[in-house]
Amino acid sequence: MRKWSKRFVVLSFFCGAMVVVGQQKPDARQLIGTWRLVATEQRRADGTVRPEVGLGPRGVGYITYSDTGVVCAFLSNPDRPKWKIPSAPTEAELRSAIDGMVSYCGTYEVNEAEGYVVHHVQMDKVPNAAGTDRKRYFTLSGNRLVLRPSPLPDGITEWHIEWERVPKK
Repeated sequence: MRKWSKRFVVLSFFCGAMVVVGQQKPDARQLIGTWRLVATEQRRADGTVRPEVGLGPRGVGYITYSDTGVVCAFLSNPDRPKWKIPSAPTEAELRSAIDGMVSYCGTYEVNEAEGYVVHHVQMDKVPNAAGTDRKRYFTLSGNRLVLRPSPLPDGITEWHIEWERVPKK
């Protein structure tokens, strides 16, 4: 075999190996860390697009996946009205605080083969949600994580929640 053809074979093998590595499914360990909310988007059956209703268009939040299998999420609408008397909110003020927030913690498990994570909710702002599971299909690309809830609520045809990894300090 000529010298240039040997180089071509080696180079082809190396490039082929790089393509295979690039096509592998994300490893569950890539979820570990803290993620900051970037955007939420729901597409309704009538074709309209909106952000997560309770969070509004400027929703803020974090989700953390620990290496011990614990997940915690806290998201809120930054435009919730401030309480006139912080130590004595009115019923309406309490209602708006709760309506504009998502918060829960529990354990999680990842199904790498099918590309989803299940959050086993142990505590939630809504007491009835404790003991439930939340399935999220996920994709990872660089420092971005996109979660897509499943099943979707009635009237919603697509829903994604985009996160950005919080860098370690």
